[in-house]
Parts: sequence; structure tokens; C-alpha cells
Amino acid sequence: MTTLFTNIRIFDGTPNATRLGQVLVDGDKIARVAYAPETIDAPEATVVDGQGGTLMPGLVDGHTHLQLGSSVESMSKPGNHPTEVLALTAAHCGRVMLDHGFTAAYSGGSPSAAAEIAVKAAFDKGTMAGPRLVTSSMEKLPGGTPGLIFKFPDRDTRPSDPAAVAGFVEEMAASGLQTVKFLLNGVSAMDPGTNLSEQFHEDEIMAAGEAARRCGVSLTAHCYTAASIKVAIKAGFKVLYHCNYADDEALDAIEAAKDSLYIGLAPGIEEADRDRAPKFGFMASEGQVAEQISAVEHKKAVGRELRKRGVRSVIGGDYGFPWNPIGMNARDLELFVEWFGYSPAETLSCATMVGGELMGMPIGQIKEGYLADLLLVAGDPTENISLLRDKGNLKAIMKGGAFHKAPAAAAVA
Repeated sequence: MTTLFTNIRIFDGTPNATRLGQVLVDGDKIARVAYAPETIDAPEATVVDGQGGTLMPGLVDGHTHLQLGSSVESMSKPGNHPTEVLALTAAHCGRVMLDHGFTAAYSGGSPSAAAEIAVKAAFDKGTMAGPRLVTSSMEKLPGGTPGLIFKFPDRDTRPSDPAAVAGFVEEMAASGLQTVKFLLNGVSAMDPGTNLSEQFHEDEIMAAGEAARRCGVSLTAHCYTAASIKVAIKAGFKVLYHCNYADDEALDAIEAAKDSLYIGLAPGIEEADRDRAPKFGFMASEGQVAEQISAVEHKKAVGRELRKRGVRSVIGGDYGFPWNPIGMNARDLELFVEWFGYSPAETLSCATMVGGELMGMPIGQIKEGYLADLLLVAGDPTENISLLRDKGNLKAIMKGGAFHKAPAAAAVA
């Protein structure tokens, strides 16, 4: 199929203003990009009149949990459910993400490796609608089982076991997963006060890094404290999530590693834990409310500092909990602007070009030879980023050259 988009403004994925132009898609790739006054002659193509809207790369969520269970269409409690239930949950949530313009997702962990691998295969084949997916395990503490963890005893309650941690990385790599996730700190929403607790000994994390390099997989860290940030960087982790309590030394370490490191600040879950979780019975005590208010203020300061230092940050806010459901993912775009001081164009670049780099795929830019994962947006999101919160503003959604959401018939010739 050949498609020619005309009468559009182009946001190409770089943090620059939109420009008038045309884009030709041939098969699953972008074949040509022309900026006004240049035009594209493609008489055989189906022409889509963008009616003055913006053509931009599909959005990339860098911190995705398809199996947590909740979307804007259906809510359920997170848990270590049977594999078949988790696979169906992930398929549903993947379709909702694509409906909202997210054509790619970097997994932040999954309770079931088998379900994660199965839905990725279905998304890739097109037998189910969903984003491109980089797969990930959920973490395991030595002596425990893979899957969601709800209690977080401090590492000092057990002896160090580097061999067990390395073995877990090897097991997940052998299963076919692409990344392995570790919770270096706890989760206060599940176990009050544990965001600041250290879960792994340093020699365990170093062993994980060595195993990952042997096995050819990447490592992702859930980390709040400066100590966990520094050890993750030392061990060679690719992605660090949260990073609320980074001190100057940790910020310097992040900056020094910025050519090989991605940060997922996850503002969406911070806002949700502060504002909505108490209504669901989480983070509801006076102490927990105070902790989350403090966590948000620390996150704002860290996010602004990382922007100044030129660190690669990706959007993705731990969506999938009942108080932070999948389908709200584009709220992260607004928070990058409101909390961290990014311009809308800079934010969109984080959500497209930088996200594509994280995925390791030719996506995230409107560039000849790149995969045609595209959104046609009514209006200009580089002027009003909130347009992307409403899926009704997405006039067309294309993944790999095929329309997931086709433009209105009146726009097609």
C-alpha cells in the first residue's frame, strides 16, 4: 500500500517547530519527505488530505506494564494471575495504548514472561492490535519467585546471593525476554515507607550486570535512592526509573553515563499516587500522603536538573494501576512541560525520537527509511500538547504503513 499525506504540518521527532510538507509511505516505511514548496508526485498513491493537521511519529511509552490490569475501559486489581489471564489483559491494554496513539512500548516488567512474549508475537504479526513491544521480566528477590512483589524487606534481613541474582538474569534471557527488571528499592504504595529501602546488595547487582552482558539482554532498575542509582550505573543498567532522591553525586553519575543511559522519570505515577491512590485505599495515611507530596517535589527538582544536563528522558508513568490506568499515558506529556520545564516540542521529541532510540528500532522520526508509525493530529501539539490527551484528536493512527485508525472518508482520495 502506498499513501501520500498532503496538506499537513510535519513534526519530525526532533525538538523543532512543525513545517508544511508532504510524506509518502510505501509498504511499511516512509519513502519520501518533502517540505514546502517542494511536493511529491505519486499518482499511484492513496492521498490523505491532512486538512491542516500535524503528521508526527507515533508515541513511545518507555515504562509500560501491560499486565497490571487497568485501562480507561476496564479496571482490575494487579496480581500474579494465571498466564492466560495476564495474556488477555496485556492484549486488551495493548489495544487501548494503540487507540491512544502509542505505537511502541518499552516494558517496565511483566508478572508472566510467557504472556509478555505471546502478546508481543501477536502484535508483531498483526493478529492483535497493539504497540511494538520490547519485553521485560518482573523482578525477583533471591529465594523468591518471579512476579509482582507486595512486601519489601530490607536487604539487611538476608545474606547476599550474587549467584542467585545472576541465575535469574540467565533464566529470563533463556526464556526469550529482551530486558530484565530489578526493584532496587521498594514500592511505598504496596509496602508503606519502602521507596527508600535498599533491596539488593551491591555485589548482587554487579553480578546481574555481568550476567546481562553475557546473555545479551538489557537491565532496567526501579530506583529512588542515590545509592541505588549509582550502583545501577556502575553495573551497566540501560534504564533507570524514578530517581526521585538523586543527590549531586548521583546526578553527576547520570550525566557522565548519558550516552548509554535512559531515564524514565515516570511523573504520571507520582501524580496518581499523590492525588488518586488514597481514593483506592493506597497511600492514604497521613504519613503516606506526606511522603508522596515530598516525592513529587523531589521529582520535579530532579527532572528539571536532568533536562539542564541534557540527559535522555523518556515518557511513561507506570500506567496500569486502577488509579493510573492505561489510556491516560499522554498525561506524562503535560507533566514534562508543567513539572520539568520542557517545551512541548522537546517533550514530543522525548516521546518519539528518544523513545525510538530506546526501543532500538527505526521509529520515532519522520525520516526516509524509517518505519511508518504515524499519527495525524487535529491541530499542532507543539503549540498545545494537551491535544494528545484526547484520542478524538487523532484523526489517523498508522503502524507499519497500515492504518489502525483510518482517516475519515472525506479526507481520502
